[in-house]
Amino acid sequence: MFCAEKNSYLQLVCAMEPRVINKAVESAMGKKVIDSSCANELVAPIKCKCDKYLISLDPPPSAKFHPLGLMSARPSTYAPHVDITRARLGFGRVGLRLLNRDLHSPDYLIQLQAIHTVLDQVQISENAMFLIKLNVVHRLTDLLDNKDPVIREKICLILTHLAGYHQGRQRLNECPNLYFRLMWLFLRDRKEIRFAAAYTFRTLCRDRCACEAICKVDDLIENMLKIIKNEYTGIVLIHLKSLKNLFEYDPVVPLKANAFQIMLSLFSNADPRIVSEAMECMSQLCKHDVGKLLADQYDLTFVLRPYLICKDYDVVMSAVGLMCYTTLTKRSKWRAKEVTKELTTNLMHLCHTPTLPLLQLRSMQVLINLCDCPDIRKYIQYTWKRKVQLIMIRTHEEWDGTMETSSMGIETGHNYRTMCIEGAETIKNDYGDNAEVVNVHSYLRRMQGKKNQLLKAIDWKPYS
Repeated sequence: MFCAEKNSYLQLVCAMEPRVINKAVESAMGKKVIDSSCANELVAPIKCKCDKYLISLDPPPSAKFHPLGLMSARPSTYAPHVDITRARLGFGRVGLRLLNRDLHSPDYLIQLQAIHTVLDQVQISENAMFLIKLNVVHRLTDLLDNKDPVIREKICLILTHLAGYHQGRQRLNECPNLYFRLMWLFLRDRKEIRFAAAYTFRTLCRDRCACEAICKVDDLIENMLKIIKNEYTGIVLIHLKSLKNLFEYDPVVPLKANAFQIMLSLFSNADPRIVSEAMECMSQLCKHDVGKLLADQYDLTFVLRPYLICKDYDVVMSAVGLMCYTTLTKRSKWRAKEVTKELTTNLMHLCHTPTLPLLQLRSMQVLINLCDCPDIRKYIQYTWKRKVQLIMIRTHEEWDGTMETSSMGIETGHNYRTMCIEGAETIKNDYGDNAEVVNVHSYLRRMQGKKNQLLKAIDWKPYS
């Protein structure tokens, strides 16, 4: 049958019209179907009696019935000229093979139906893996240059789902000119397609092998840095997440493209999410020696001071994480000496946040870096040593390894540690082969070791 919600055509070849089957199923289920002809009855004026006068109140425009639903819920790029009576795709592996073949059908309607059905089928992991084995990725990438905007948007959505699998990313890396085509999509196309292409690109950037291939594409990072200045907020946020992985892999190319100055300009953005992601990108740049020199040149430690008392904890966490790299040079330490009281007070307050272990870890690391300056170390020793000893670290029973409390941990108990919670930031190492691996017990030992390291740095005395 034709599914109006999913816009897919998953029925075998039959002589009966699919709309008749839909009506029979809806009648058997007892589903109430509102006909568009009775729309005027649903939005009739409401009459109320007030004293001696009869007042007629017209309903607001948003309450008026429309057979297609709300305007905000309707896509701007929809499939035109769709005839549900011509659907001829089947279920199972046979149907998937037909889908793979019909992606390049000369009939526009058959091709459009195949693309919409593939988008529905990749939601199922078994069908997605079978389509990957059929080399559907190569067929889909050839359609990125199609003139129809509907096809371009749906192809990007399908590639995003396939890129979530390791086998899918391997096949995508083998496709020629894939990243060049995606670059032209989020450079020249309409807003919806730019968003879909940016999300596909972000999913691919999670793989280090893909980052290696992306960095070899000419002018790709340079063009991304240019478009984030005047792009929509949602698209800029996705691009910043992609750039963070690319900067981590190779910071030389973005530093040559003035990425440091561009990220610094985003610190004044009104959206705290963009500010946080820009600081994370800047942290990857400051790992390089040139990035540290630029941080001293632009006095980045003083720029980050107001963000330590921001109301958005994501911005505070990103600012402290960036300060871990900006306070490594001698120039930054002696510059921070001018605001020793204010800086150490804010950092010590952040150290006493046991509900945010990552913020504790970064704050203690900044204090360790500042203790290399004798004057700052002496001030911390006589003022905050007692407070450092009272820093609380959560036990493994109190902490689930994530920075956000979600209902999944409450419902499933301790088994949630083996699950992937999307949107919850997990604490991870900054380097090594197992950077993405999270172990609660080992990380708590790392927290305790960082606290002992801070106490040792406070009591450290120069060799005499």
